[in-house]
Amino acid sequence: MTNLLHGTRILICQTCPRLAVKPAHPPTAGADLSAEIVDLIVAAGGDIRDHVRFMNCLAGCNNPCTVALVGAGKPRLRFSQLGPGDGPSIIEAAKIYGQSDNGEISAEQLPAAMRDRLSAKSPARIGN
Repeated sequence: MTNLLHGTRILICQTCPRLAVKPAHPPTAGADLSAEIVDLIVAAGGDIRDHVRFMNCLAGCNNPCTVALVGAGKPRLRFSQLGPGDGPSIIEAAKIYGQSDNGEISAEQLPAAMRDRLSAKSPARIGN
C-alpha cells in the first residue's frame, strides 16, 4: 500500500481527552476529533501507527483542539481552533503537506476550512 499521507504524521493534542477521566463524563471535543481522524485513516487503509502520534499538549489550551503536521526535513505546522467535523480537512491538509517538497505550503493550497487556523510554524527538526 502506498503511504497514505506521504510521510506526514499528524500530532493530535490529548490535553482535553486526558481531562475527561471519569467514565460518566461525555467525550470531549478532543476525544471526538481524535476518534474521527483515526477512523478516517483506518477507513482509507492506513495504519495509525504510521500516521498519528498522540501528544500530551500542543498549545496549552483545553478546547478547541490543536493538531500539528510534521514531516522529515519540513517545518512543523500547528493548526488550532479545531473540533469534531474537521477530520477530513485535517487529512487533506496532511496530504498536501506530505506531497510538498519542503513543507512550505500557502494558505491557498490548504482546504478552505484550515486556511485561518494555522497558528504556528516551527523550523524543521535537525537530526532524528
